[in-house]
Amino acid sequence: MSLQFFRGHFSSLSEVMDDVKRNGTWPTTFVSPPSPGLEPHWHSDEVHAYIMEGETDFLDAVSGVRTKVSAGDKVAVPARTLHAEGPVKDKVVYILALPEALGSDDFLKMREPNDLQ
Repeated sequence: MSLQFFRGHFSSLSEVMDDVKRNGTWPTTFVSPPSPGLEPHWHSDEVHAYIMEGETDFLDAVSGVRTKVSAGDKVAVPARTLHAEGPVKDKVVYILALPEALGSDDFLKMREPNDLQ
């Protein structure tokens, strides 16, 4: 599956929390610091990323397309989908919604492309 992008999906925290509740997911805040971007990777679980602050892009490694995202956008990353966050100039603040609450050791574990089977 490919990444799904929802531009201007929300305008407030309460709208994000309503969407999280509708999807039956568990929210947590994640701050991505300045970086040149990540290498392609995948996660075991579907992740919904709500961009609360900042801007970056996401690489859909299946199609090779990079899509810019900014505050108010939502990105749905299906489980086991190769993707990568692009460069971050200042920081990007996300609310990430996962299927269940995970401890810090398991939270959003990045897996290598060659582990995808």
